[in-house]
Amino acid sequence: MSKELQPEKNTSNEVDILVFFNLIGDLLNKIFLFIKSIFIGIYRLFMLIIREVFLNIKIILAVSIIALIIGYVLDSQKEKVFYSEMFVVPKFQSKYELINSISYYNSLIAVGDTEELKSQFGINEDEAKSLIEFEVEIGPESKNEQLESFNGFLRTLDSTTKTKITFEDYLENRNIYTANIFLLRARSRNYKIFKKLEEGLSKSIYNDFSDTEKSKRDSVLILEKENLEQALVEVRKMKEAYLDVLQKESEKNIVSSNLGSPLGFQVEKSETKENELLTKELNILNQLNGLKKELVVNDEIFDKISSFKEKGLLEHYWYKNYKFILPILALIFLALATSFIKFYKHVINFK
Repeated sequence: MSKELQPEKNTSNEVDILVFFNLIGDLLNKIFLFIKSIFIGIYRLFMLIIREVFLNIKIILAVSIIALIIGYVLDSQKEKVFYSEMFVVPKFQSKYELINSISYYNSLIAVGDTEELKSQFGINEDEAKSLIEFEVEIGPESKNEQLESFNGFLRTLDSTTKTKITFEDYLENRNIYTANIFLLRARSRNYKIFKKLEEGLSKSIYNDFSDTEKSKRDSVLILEKENLEQALVEVRKMKEAYLDVLQKESEKNIVSSNLGSPLGFQVEKSETKENELLTKELNILNQLNGLKKELVVNDEIFDKISSFKEKGLLEHYWYKNYKFILPILALIFLALATSFIKFYKHVINFK
């Protein structure tokens, strides 16, 4: 009985496999037809557009030429705009004051408060009216500077959170307040005003909070410097005493078993202790040099990497020129108008 049922099972399995492959074949065929229909639709749309262009080429050329001429006329009458850029590195959290000041100046320009602008920048009425806008952006950074910033950010986190944040996540979620280098851009109709604006911007970065932060930093560094200088005096005294003992030992040809000192060094083997004293002195000198360098290098609230130029650069963006904008807008309007007319006629004649 089982021998008779076996062929029936094999036949059933073969039928199921055939049905399965047929379904896959039908699915692939439908996908192919769908993709084909998309390409055919794109081709037809392209040919329809080209056909309309060829049919209305005279109108299109006429509209484009007229718009181009009007654009040239408007560009020739438009006031020229100049800009200048500077790169700054705010320190002691002064970047917050910088960003806030830029927003404040733009607000004054928007409402036309020339009196306050004159006061802030030390400029006259005409120069104040010539101002268009101030911009602040994140300045260019190298990979090393980004990694340095990332490591500084990690130091503010606990050990558990550190493991969850990657360098790529940090870069993706950065904003202007996490930057170290800033690009400042001023735009004006007066191309000789930018040095005056630089002075005003520099003054605006100084603030009480940053001054206090700098004073705290300086006080801590000076205290550390005094401690290191005192330690250096002690080490040198100890070294002189130690060398004196060595000289006496050499004269008497004996070995000293003990030498007390304020820093806790015991003279047992002259060779070893002499090296330790020298190493200690060099370490203290290196730390002192580091503190002095910090006090000298970071002595300002902010650093200017580059300044505004004496004369601004002429702003030239194609998308701000009427000779480019008007022809494009005219052709778009012509296409919309033609489509609307065709649609209107189709609706009216529809039965």
